[in-house]
Amino acid sequence: MTISTWKSGGIEYNDTGNWDAGVPSTASDTAVFAATAITEVDINTNEKPGGWVFNPGTTQYNFVISSGAILEFENGGIAINAGSVKIFNFFEINFSSNSTAGEASIDNFLALVFLKNSTAGNATIHTFADKSDVGTVFGDNATAGSAQLITDAGAFVDFSDSAGPDGLGHVTAGSIAGAGTYKLGGDRLTVGLNGLSTEVSGPIEDGGLISVTGASLVKVGHGTLKLSHAGNTYSGGTILEAGTLDAAALRAVGTGDVTFAGAATLKIDNAALSAHHFGNAIDAFARHDVLDLAGLKFHAGATATYHKASHHLSVHSGTITDTLTLMSPHGTHFAVAGDGHGGSDVFLLHA
Repeated sequence: MTISTWKSGGIEYNDTGNWDAGVPSTASDTAVFAATAITEVDINTNEKPGGWVFNPGTTQYNFVISSGAILEFENGGIAINAGSVKIFNFFEINFSSNSTAGEASIDNFLALVFLKNSTAGNATIHTFADKSDVGTVFGDNATAGSAQLITDAGAFVDFSDSAGPDGLGHVTAGSIAGAGTYKLGGDRLTVGLNGLSTEVSGPIEDGGLISVTGASLVKVGHGTLKLSHAGNTYSGGTILEAGTLDAAALRAVGTGDVTFAGAATLKIDNAALSAHHFGNAIDAFARHDVLDLAGLKFHAGATATYHKASHHLSVHSGTITDTLTLMSPHGTHFAVAGDGHGGSDVFLLHA
């Protein structure tokens, strides 16, 4: 195993003169970066280090993966003990064999791939769409960990080929955002681990590289996830464990049921209603759960009536009635209240 430290020389990664013990370019090599005058590094040849370590004294390092170059991490990945790391990927980066992206910030302009139990860690990954078929892909048993995923329109993030760390198709992400496409295959994607509030205006789908169905979305963490793409097609349902899920378009929460599995809020915008009816069934609504009908103005005397035979919850406020389908609610008495900020919203609370 070789440990080689970056020196104040040129900017080319593969120039032996820029390292104190040669270029760290095999899976058994570790590249060490510390305080130095040269923090701009170009990678224009294929490199396969075990890992990069950024030691105290480091500020910000910027790496550029040039067109035609492949950077692959094995058995390590990126460990940032000080400073920050920004990577501009114009060709391909692979993480494999239990490696991690750590807390790096990666701007992906072509191909970013996680395989073999690797993880995106706590990274920030922005997938752009400067070319066709720009994507970030998770395969084998890889996961996005607690990473922040931002995906532009025309680009994609694909989880369909990953069985997740548990082998059961359970994958995670700190947060998802953007107008790009999230392809889940048949996996269960848990999001919200980093607590950020984000919006996904692009599609969330079954399928992807592996054409399977049944994907589901689990919302955790205290932040808000706003889904504003109409007609999302993931079919395995949506599970609310914590925080707020904002359904901001018709069928934004896919084709399956929405199930409460913890104290959480389902916010339903007017755009998510068809003729004042929310199309997805809502299951296991219970004490401390909240339904927020954001577009229904609160009027004194507003009421909510649950019809056991039809499973319909009718919410009356002024001259407007919105209808929700509640399957197996934990109780049938509902309290109706304004939001406490001028009475603009209606909240339905299990009493």
